[in-house]
Amino acid sequence: MKFTFKIGSKIKEAWVLYKEHLKAFLLLTLVTLLVSFLRQDEGVILFIIIYIFNILFSYIWIRSTIELIDKKTFNPFSKEIFPSFLQFWNFIKTIFLSALCILAGFILFIVPGFYVAGRLIFSSYISAEKNQGARKTIKEAWNSTKGYGWKLFWKSFIIGLIIIVGFIALFFGVFITYPIGMILLSMLYREFSRIKPIEIKEEDKIAEVVNVVISEEIK
Repeated sequence: MKFTFKIGSKIKEAWVLYKEHLKAFLLLTLVTLLVSFLRQDEGVILFIIIYIFNILFSYIWIRSTIELIDKKTFNPFSKEIFPSFLQFWNFIKTIFLSALCILAGFILFIVPGFYVAGRLIFSSYISAEKNQGARKTIKEAWNSTKGYGWKLFWKSFIIGLIIIVGFIALFFGVFITYPIGMILLSMLYREFSRIKPIEIKEEDKIAEVVNVVISEEIK
């Protein structure tokens, strides 16, 4: 099955979904921004608390937009959307481990870092949807995106630019571009997840770095 994802046409689909759930998206975006812009220079403890809340809202965005794409009820503030302690802990570990892998790619040189980011773009989505350990999630994300690293990076890069436009052009535009961007990313994940993962016979040098980082994770 060939992977095609035309951002232009997907934006039109995302716009329809955005308008159908306008109030919920505006409220979720507002709360997300308020948490993101809280002062973090009042001490380490406050910094950690705000960081954890930011991760929590990342989880809520992912879970709720995936359900929206799957044509389920979109209610980001429902009890069912919030993770259990184990789910959230696995999600945090996945984000942390993904960041370490990407950092390892940047340490090698700048370009490999972007490539690793493309290969691991779906790690947080897999974690939120399947509620599995970080190591298993990272391996699944890496293996399933074999041959699509650069394509996925550029797709996500363009979506990221769309979100940034809301901040640069007119700040309040972020109430449109941020939800649209998050919907697009979930569309990208769901469409790609329909592709059967390709079997990998040999890992390249970057894959070896990822495996080293995974093997060093503290259980």
